[in-house]
Amino acid sequence: MLKTMGSIKVGLIIYVLFLAMVLSGKMVVGHNGYEISIEFDPSSPGWKGYDLSVENLEVEMGSDGKVIIKFDIKNLGLCKATSGYGWYSADGRSCWGEWGFIYEGNGSTDIKFRVGDSSPNPGATYRIELDGLLLGNVTVPANDSWYIVTIHNVSITHGYHTLFLGTYNMDYEPDFHLDYIIIGEKRIEAENYTRMGGNDPNPDFRGLTVYPRDVKVQIWNGKPFNGMLIKEIVVGREQTVIDRKHLFNEYTYTAHYIENNGVFSVKTSWDPSVTSPSEIYVVVDPSDDIKEMNEENNVVSADLNGIINPSDDTLTYAIIVIVTGIIILLLVKRREEIKM
Repeated sequence: MLKTMGSIKVGLIIYVLFLAMVLSGKMVVGHNGYEISIEFDPSSPGWKGYDLSVENLEVEMGSDGKVIIKFDIKNLGLCKATSGYGWYSADGRSCWGEWGFIYEGNGSTDIKFRVGDSSPNPGATYRIELDGLLLGNVTVPANDSWYIVTIHNVSITHGYHTLFLGTYNMDYEPDFHLDYIIIGEKRIEAENYTRMGGNDPNPDFRGLTVYPRDVKVQIWNGKPFNGMLIKEIVVGREQTVIDRKHLFNEYTYTAHYIENNGVFSVKTSWDPSVTSPSEIYVVVDPSDDIKEMNEENNVVSADLNGIINPSDDTLTYAIIVIVTGIIILLLVKRREEIKM
C-alpha cells in the first residue's frame, strides 16, 4: 500500500513539473529529428469562447408581393473539432482526423496547431504525420486550456499534402479539442477536416464532431415567442460528424457549422397575407443551447411599416411623380405637333 502511494506521489510530482515547464513556454521535446514545442495560449477565443451574432438584417417587398428577408449569421468566437472519446486498441489509432491542403511554398516551415485536452491526466498522446511521415508524438496537459504545439522546420514541397492528427496507445477515453492548424502562412480551421475516423468498439464514437453545430435561427413576425414564427432553420456549411447519441440509422450524419470569423448569409421570403404584418425579428440560438460570451447580439429586428403599407406621403409623392411624367410627355408631343 505504501509503495503504491509512493508511486502515485512520484507520478503526480512528475506531472506537476511537466505542467510547470509547459506553462512557462520552455518545454521543447525532439522526435525523429523534429523539435516540438508546447506553449500555453491565453489568447481569445478562450476555452469555451463561443459567440454568434445576427447582423445586416434587410427586408424589402418583392415583385410577387412577398417580403424578402436577408441577414448574416457571424461566428465571432470559437468553432472546433472535437474527439469522439475513442478507446485504445492495440491494432490501430483510437481517434483521428486528416486535413488535405495545397501548399503554395517550397521549403522548410513550422506547423502549428491549437489544441486542448479534457482527458484524464496526464492527457492524450497525439500522433502527428505529414503525408504518412511521422513528425512526432506529443502530450498536452489535460487541464481544459488551449496550447500551441509547434513542429519546427518541417520540409514541405509545393502541392497537395495531408496532415494527420490523432490519439493512440490509450487505455481510457481521450477528449481532445482542436481549434486550428497553421502551416507556414496557411491557416486551416480544424472543423474543415477532410476525413476522420477511429477504432472505438462503439461505431458511433469513431471519429470527430464539430461544435457549435446545427445552430438554430428563427424568424418571427412580431416579438419572439409572442408573435408568429415564420421559419426555423439551421445555418452553416456541411460536415460529416459522428452520431454520439445514435439519433440516426447510420453512425455518422451531416451537421452544419460556421467557422471562426465565418459568415453564413441567409435569404428567404414570407407571404405577409397570411397574417397581419408588424415587425420582423431574427434570433440565433433562440433556446440558449450555446453558452456564449455575449448574448446581447443574438436578436435583430426591422420594422415593416413603409414596406408593406406605404405611408400617405409616399403614395402622394409617387402619384405626383407619375402625373408629372405624363404631363411632360404630353407637352413634348404637343410641341412636336406644332412644329409640323
